[in-house]
Amino acid sequence: MGELPDTAEDVKGRLAEMCMIIHRTVEEMSDAFFAQLRRKVYTTPKSYLDLISLYMKKLEEQRLILHVKKTTLANGVGKLNYTNDQIKIIKVNIERDTPILEDTKEKLKVALVETNAQKEKAEAEEARVNVEKEKVEETAA
Repeated sequence: MGELPDTAEDVKGRLAEMCMIIHRTVEEMSDAFFAQLRRKVYTTPKSYLDLISLYMKKLEEQRLILHVKKTTLANGVGKLNYTNDQIKIIKVNIERDTPILEDTKEKLKVALVETNAQKEKAEAEEARVNVEKEKVEETAA
């Protein structure tokens, strides 16, 4: 247990105590198993070391899973922060460009009115030219 990285000493002591309790419980249960079914299950010092080894392996696996999840969350938070920054920039641009858009909108309304007036004049002129054209064609005929 002394080789566990990132683990406080008091936690290491409690882990060692837990492993000892597990090993003793297995010994007691194997005696009960023998008394009930007459089958012997042996617990050895190697079993105890295997328990510790298994615990350390599982702990490392869980730490790796936790690290991956932490990294994923950190990336997500980074992307959210980046997106929020982009939204702020866009809002500033919208606020800056709104008066320009309103001014352009007003200019377009005026230009549309002028265009419609010119169109009406052009249609009137076209009608007058068509009348003249018909007169000229009659005269030519």
